[in-house]
Amino acid sequence: MERHSQRLGLLVDDLLSLARLESSNANLELSAVRVEELFNNVVRDWKEKLAAKNLKVIVDLAPDGSTLRADETRLREVLYNLLENAVKYSRENGEIDLRAVQRGSELVLSVTDNGLGIGKDDLPRIFERFYRADKARSRELGGTGLGLAIVKHIAQLHGGRVEAESELGHGTTIRVVLPVGNRE
Repeated sequence: MERHSQRLGLLVDDLLSLARLESSNANLELSAVRVEELFNNVVRDWKEKLAAKNLKVIVDLAPDGSTLRADETRLREVLYNLLENAVKYSRENGEIDLRAVQRGSELVLSVTDNGLGIGKDDLPRIFERFYRADKARSRELGGTGLGLAIVKHIAQLHGGRVEAESELGHGTTIRVVLPVGNRE
């Protein structure tokens, strides 16, 4: 009963977050966000969960020490959601890459795991609310099915978009692509 109550609480929290992001008066608290500091703080916050599966995190940053004009709390929420999935679907002793690179007029933040991967048919739908690529395993591992929808909406609020690349059995990369106009 306690486990179901916790799951219901997470679902309500995610639904409220998504409703706020989709509302017409959703706004961002923009400030200068140092990407290196953001990544380091997120890795520190996830240290125990990563250690529980003996996962190694590799941080790869653009050489220019990127600073982005963004809502730091929302970007942290993006990375938490992406890391949650990466940890959940990675095998023991796996590796997760956090990357920030300049791509033309965009800054791309990505999380890559070498876990289970997502099939070609499921990949186009993973940013939909409640969509689960592996229904049986997702229910067993928990989650609300709203994390990637939240990531998509946060990216869009920043004037960006999301991308996904995956291969069954070889892992997944989720990218949050933000316009360079949002750089400090």
